[in-house]
Amino acid sequence: MTAERAECLKWRLGFENALGVDSEGQSGGLVLLWRSGNVVRLKSKNKSHIDVFVSNDSLGGGEWRFTGFYGEPRRENRKDSWYLMHFLRSVSDMPWLCMGDFNEVLSQDEHFGRHEREDWQMARFREAVEYCDFTDLGYSGLPYTWDNKQVGGDNVKARLDRVFGDDRFLRRFGATNVKHVQTSESDHCALLVEVAGRPRQRPNKVLKPFRYENMWHRDPSYVEQVNSAWAMCGPGLRGVQTSLRNMQSSLQIWDKEVFGSVRNNLKKLQFQLEAVRRRNWRSGPSREEQSLLGRISELLAREEVMLRQRSRIQWLAAGDKNTGYFHAKCRARARQNWIHSLTLEDGSTCSDQDVLKSQAKSFYKNLFKAQDDCNLNAILQFVPEKVSSEMNNFLCRPFDPGSN
Repeated sequence: MTAERAECLKWRLGFENALGVDSEGQSGGLVLLWRSGNVVRLKSKNKSHIDVFVSNDSLGGGEWRFTGFYGEPRRENRKDSWYLMHFLRSVSDMPWLCMGDFNEVLSQDEHFGRHEREDWQMARFREAVEYCDFTDLGYSGLPYTWDNKQVGGDNVKARLDRVFGDDRFLRRFGATNVKHVQTSESDHCALLVEVAGRPRQRPNKVLKPFRYENMWHRDPSYVEQVNSAWAMCGPGLRGVQTSLRNMQSSLQIWDKEVFGSVRNNLKKLQFQLEAVRRRNWRSGPSREEQSLLGRISELLAREEVMLRQRSRIQWLAAGDKNTGYFHAKCRARARQNWIHSLTLEDGSTCSDQDVLKSQAKSFYKNLFKAQDDCNLNAILQFVPEKVSSEMNNFLCRPFDPGSN
């Protein structure tokens, strides 16, 4: 990563601003991209972090702090990462969001592989997190963010990437949520963070004008579709005009029914990829996973063509783009107890709060409801007998005032 590369990425991805840290050889390198709706002030940067102050009117104004972090990849140098976290904590008391690849886990259950992680490594990371007053903001999606892509017993997975917020950040943006997004090219997944703010007003729907998409030519049926639509051309300029109109309507229908929405199809395939990896999380990539990765790569290539076209002709508008110790602990516990989504009986995932309430109510109602065909003897046979028949007869005999 170089400053020139960061500038190139800025335009290719549709951002107006970029800030980069050069890589050292073939490894490392950081880049921060943001749109014009955000005000970003650089505080510090080096090969392991970019630390900035951010303000955005859509989030209520007022500055807060964002740090993109990259932990030392070599175990013997990882202590330098924890020293850096201590130093960054002392710089400012603004609401702080810190995220990135820390190259370490907090506990053994965040690591899957043949060999366990050494406790002293995790202990030093936990100590740095506690010193910074960080709360793990959790996630939705698969539990591991890194996969070495090896097969069988050589496969290793770990949650190396995560998002932290301090107490001041949670007081201001307590509904912030994090999603692990599966990727096809990298051995890391992406972290999608939605910082809570004022709800956006949905714009009124308007009829979209026809625009030719450069990515259409990547579809195998594109040439046949164009030839079929143009074959209806009549004589003269009026025939050309009619054919152009037919071509427009034909491509719009083909785009909707055959080519499809790149982003929607990409989301569906990423959901399928997550489901496949969830089933095979104890092994390396399967054939089904490799097939999905190929299809996702093609959609990503189409999306890149689409975004490059939009950034060049500017179709899209610029982006929207303390209480004390016990209160902090309560907020952290509340985040852990907050159910973001549930997997329903049909295997789909639901995040609508009203549906979640009805599903939870129905689940526990059925769980504790008496069964119609309940056979008590089938249950009581597993209950140890403490009172014998002789003891029971003695206890049930008629009362005799003269007996002792």
